[in-house]
Amino acid sequence: MKRKNIFNILFWIALIVGIILILWIIFGNSPTELSVVVTFMLALLFKIWSISDETKEFKHEVKMSFVRVRQDFNELKKLEIK
Repeated sequence: MKRKNIFNILFWIALIVGIILILWIIFGNSPTELSVVVTFMLALLFKIWSISDETKEFKHEVKMSFVRVRQDFNELKKLEIK
């Protein structure tokens, strides 16, 4: 499993737990507000981490495409010289 997928799964788990904790506060008044905030902050952290991994992959793809363009231009220069 890719790291990005793991972070997305952890994000959804933390989000669901956060929603359950909010409902528990509304109906049962048991958990503290800090536990709810920490849960949502963890969900946010996992989502940002996942987006960061996607950005790294995109950056690598763009870099490789520029390398291919440079190779194509070099081949064109060789053809023009002959």
